Amino acid sequence: MTDSKTVAAELVTSGTEILLGDIVDTNAAWIAQQLREIGVNLYYKTTVGDNEPRLRGVLETALARSDVVLITGGLGPTADDITRDAIANASGCPLESHADIEANLRERFARWGYRQMSENNLRQALIPESATVLENPVGTAPGFITVDRRHGRGGKVIAMPGVPREMKRMMNDLVLPFLRELTGGVGVIRRRILRTVGIGESNLDAELGDLMNSANPTMGLAAHLGQADVRIAARAETVSDAEQMLDEMEERVHAVVGEYVYSTTPEETVESVLAQLLVQAEAQVALLETMTGGAIAQRMRNGAGPEDARIRAVDEPSKETRRLLDRPPQGDVARTLALHLREESGASHGLAVITSGRPDESFHSNQGGETWIGCAGPNRTEVVRFPFGGADRLTNAWVGNRAMDLLRRILLGLDV
Repeated sequence: MTDSKTVAAELVTSGTEILLGDIVDTNAAWIAQQLREIGVNLYYKTTVGDNEPRLRGVLETALARSDVVLITGGLGPTADDITRDAIANASGCPLESHADIEANLRERFARWGYRQMSENNLRQALIPESATVLENPVGTAPGFITVDRRHGRGGKVIAMPGVPREMKRMMNDLVLPFLRELTGGVGVIRRRILRTVGIGESNLDAELGDLMNSANPTMGLAAHLGQADVRIAARAETVSDAEQMLDEMEERVHAVVGEYVYSTTPEETVESVLAQLLVQAEAQVALLETMTGGAIAQRMRNGAGPEDARIRAVDEPSKETRRLLDRPPQGDVARTLALHLREESGASHGLAVITSGRPDESFHSNQGGETWIGCAGPNRTEVVRFPFGGADRLTNAWVGNRAMDLLRRILLGLDV
């Protein structure tokens, strides 16, 4: 290791059942979170089936590039539990039987009422030569830590059971303290998520420019349905130092794309933030949407609460509203509808979303559909056009996000 406070880790999960989709690998996400909290850099994660040559190959690659390799699964007594063999072959540390582990296994099975323990359970007593045994008080298979002898880097392999409660107990009691010693007992990794709306992932990348190449804090983007997140991660010796680094980077991000950032809380949605803004402004919105099947109104109600009177969906248009809807969808129609909705309902804001084209068209279609969104408030009316139509899920998500973003911007006094 070039720096005693910097540890590059790699995670391997073993089990054909994961690759077949029979179970979800929750272990990897949990371990990654624990490593982040103690400042260990996790650079790679691999899932391998119950095949010794393939697992050995993955471990050899990992030991050639990482300081610590954590592996879960494959430590049981059956023929397909091949993790011990793969580690021994990859690290150059042959397996040897531990008398203490064997005695503990026999005692435990006798306590459970078994007259005789099946001999295959003795596979769990095989540990790489000179390895440190990790006790498993809630299961039969112990874990271990062994040092690689083959690649000349002094890398370490930490093997733990795949059963989540056994792995978590071992991780908390033994593995995390060991890793803290490797980092010098200092170091944390903190992250922050900036949720954006109204801008796509590729445009975000272009706008952020050189900030995307920062080494510490690092920055990345995550695209979701109709929106994108900016992820910032900082590594420092203390939590306060890491948070200060995040604050400084967030300020730089806001200076470039701040108008698109609607939240720094990962769980918050556009609709929940919009509901808060309506409360703060003592505002109400009358909403009319075509071709979206009421999806926007449903999302807004989900954010505000199903009985919230601030969201007034127009399900049965008046005669005048129907007359306006009979006109070809254009910007002046969207504007007039928004103003009409506000006046007719008595709400502080009118929001009209009118989409042209066939229902089978989509966001990625080149068939000529389009959407006009008009929003009228007490002192301001805005109209925007988007060159896509249709009624598919992606189009509904994009149209809904853009409609709510337009109302958000008007409530906040932002440019459109």
